Parts: sequence; structure tokens; C-alpha cells
Amino acid sequence: MQPTLESMKSEVLHWMSSKPFFTNKEIQSLNTIDLGFLRRNSTQKHGVCRFHKGTDVHSATLGPNDVKCIDLHPHLLTEDWQEYGKTVLYHEFIHALGNFAHDANFRRLEGCWEKEISDAGKTFTELMRRENATWLWVCSSCEKEYPRRKKGAGKYRCRNCNVILKDIKFNQSTV
Repeated sequence: MQPTLESMKSEVLHWMSSKPFFTNKEIQSLNTIDLGFLRRNSTQKHGVCRFHKGTDVHSATLGPNDVKCIDLHPHLLTEDWQEYGKTVLYHEFIHALGNFAHDANFRRLEGCWEKEISDAGKTFTELMRRENATWLWVCSSCEKEYPRRKKGAGKYRCRNCNVILKDIKFNQSTV
């Protein structure tokens, strides 16, 4: 069964409530945050914590009341990506609790998530890039492919070989 945003939220908050470093008050305030979706063609962002306009994100009092909503990529609700989706939602909840920067405290809290999903973020990004690509920039030397929405027109070089990348019209039905 495919999860909903609310069921995913409930599961993540339930896990957080079992941890001694999150208070009941924090969990209750996170539960009031609206969840939504990023655009389907988003390739770089997997989730985002959107603060109300004018919020000072560096304020010592930053917290859930300053959050307008949290948006997740719609693909994170699919069967293949729902576990990673919970990880992303947890990440955004840490931001909502006032940890705007990815500093040592943020990484400490993020590292408490019990389900380690190695390289899932990179894999998800690559999948979204391929799904939304119109062009592949291909290196004729190492054959590395860079999925893109626009033609490179000979302006870009391979990161590995420094060879000018060739544009190939991307046929997604062959993927």
C-alpha cells in the first residue's frame, strides 16, 4: 500500500517520540506543520522546509511555529522510495525544530535515524535527472553520461577527462 504524506508524518513522529532527545512539545508542534509536494520535475531537491516570509532563520528562537510547510518530492511516496522518503522527512523536521544549518548538532541529530540508506540521495537525484532529461551529454572518452534538460552545444567538458561533451537527444523509452 502506498503511503500518504500524513501516514509518513505519523510514522516519523512516532519514531521521534520514542527518542529521549525530542520533547513531547516538539513532537506536538511538528505534527501541526502542513505537508505538501515539490514539483514532479524537481531533480535536486528531495524535500524542503519552507519558513514563513521574513523569518530570521539564524534566530535562536527559530522553531516549528516559523514553518509554513514542508514539501517532499512526490516520488518519495512510491513503494521503491518510501523508506528514503521517511529519512528526508526526518531531515526536514530537524530543520523545522530550529536547526537551519547543517552544522555538527544537525548532523548529530540526523545520524540518530536508525535506517541507514547509503547513497539513496545520489541514486534518487540521478533517477530524477534521467526522468526529466531531454539531452544526454556524453563523454566520448570515458562514456560517462550527464542527463540534462538543455543542449550543451559544445560548451561543457567531462569532469573526469576534460573532453568536450557530445549532445545526444535522450530517448527515455530506452531507459
